[in-house]
Amino acid sequence: MRASNSNLLQETLELAQALIRIPSFNPPGNENAITTFASDWLKRAGIPSHFVPLEEGRSSLVVRISGREPGSIVLCGHLDTVTANESSWQRPPLQPGIEDDRLWGLGAADMKSAVAVLMQVLAQLVKENRSPKRDIVLVLTADEEWGYRGSASVAGSGLIDDAKLLLIAEPTANVVHGGQKGELWIEATFTGQEAHGSMPEAGVNAILPAARFCSRLQEGIARWPEVGGRGRTTLNIGRFDGGRQVNIVPDHAKIRLDLRLVSSEHYETAIQVVSDIGTAEAADANCGFSQEVLSYHPPVVTDMQHPMVKELTEVASRAPGIDQKLGLSPYSTDAVSIVPVLDIPVLICGPGSISQAHRPDEFIELDQIALSLEIFAAFVA
Repeated sequence: MRASNSNLLQETLELAQALIRIPSFNPPGNENAITTFASDWLKRAGIPSHFVPLEEGRSSLVVRISGREPGSIVLCGHLDTVTANESSWQRPPLQPGIEDDRLWGLGAADMKSAVAVLMQVLAQLVKENRSPKRDIVLVLTADEEWGYRGSASVAGSGLIDDAKLLLIAEPTANVVHGGQKGELWIEATFTGQEAHGSMPEAGVNAILPAARFCSRLQEGIARWPEVGGRGRTTLNIGRFDGGRQVNIVPDHAKIRLDLRLVSSEHYETAIQVVSDIGTAEAADANCGFSQEVLSYHPPVVTDMQHPMVKELTEVASRAPGIDQKLGLSPYSTDAVSIVPVLDIPVLICGPGSISQAHRPDEFIELDQIALSLEIFAAFVA
């Protein structure tokens, strides 16, 4: 790596560690501390910023660098993290460190390292007095990990109405994703009849059909075919609650399902499959069954032939050691609140692996950060 790039990487690592040290757990959020830090850092780099309030103690940040042509490219990252169970961590989550060519700490991968990259790329543009082709807008959001409300407030603020492209730097190992899978959460409920635990035959156990339902549903959706360029629809059985006391036959069982859909058509199919299997298992057990959609964000799919999309893909393809495969991000991002408002293409590309997110001893490979710096710098220039 060239000396100048090596210095830039070191500065970016120092910035990422500073961001990690600032608690931004969501809930409760309280992102104002980290938003203010980012604003002050950008101000020292000669870049003014605009706060977009969400609620007391919580704001997002919007920064703009003027370009030569109308329209803007929006670079987006979130400032909040999930909470951390410190007893599960071998390293203190808010005391980042570099070891084994990795940066460790809460948010290292998801996604404070990427935020540091975006901030550094804009600072370099200003430092080198370079004018990009289009305005470059940096959006740093609150509340991504809980409800995407920070990005919704930015989308409704009027500050990015001229956007032509949204580029979200979530961890993709620097692979360009042309959008994201849809997110469908369903709660399925089985109802039976309580009885004394010593006489299970006198009641109707709601847990048994609920368990069979989970197995059948998991096996069935796993057989859904892959959709070219998008991957597979997946199911996570995220929660199972039933009964109220060990010596009572359980009269209820609730299951929360998290489906990631590769097409809008799979929404109706998923609803029907959940209903069919749930109704059948409940009938066999003489139980009741109901289902409720808790939330739904449709898939966001981008035309990969869009000129700016092709530009980023070509830039990223030149990065060594990265196999650029067409596909959708398996997880949801701030795009769910921005794209429906602005109707613009979205790409998701950033350093690190999503497999490190939301787990103890989170880390990111230093090489990932270095490559991301090169990709974003080349693209915005």
